[in-house]
Amino acid sequence: MVGTLDAFAPFVVMKPALSTSEAARWLGISKSTLIRAVNRGDIQPAFRTPGRHLRFTFDELEAIKRRLQSPLAGIL
Repeated sequence: MVGTLDAFAPFVVMKPALSTSEAARWLGISKSTLIRAVNRGDIQPAFRTPGRHLRFTFDELEAIKRRLQSPLAGIL
């Protein structure tokens, strides 16, 4: 059977990108801190929406979180 779904299989839908508020919460920092880091060029968003809102991917956030937890985190 083509296209059948197992009703008991785990099904996870992930958002392709997070908003600034969601990303800041995930990183454990304030939204203002995240925006300042972006404005300084320390953190790059994955993209900006047509309305100029920042969006972040999970891959990028994981890399940012590793940087924040590193011994050299004071650079950020």
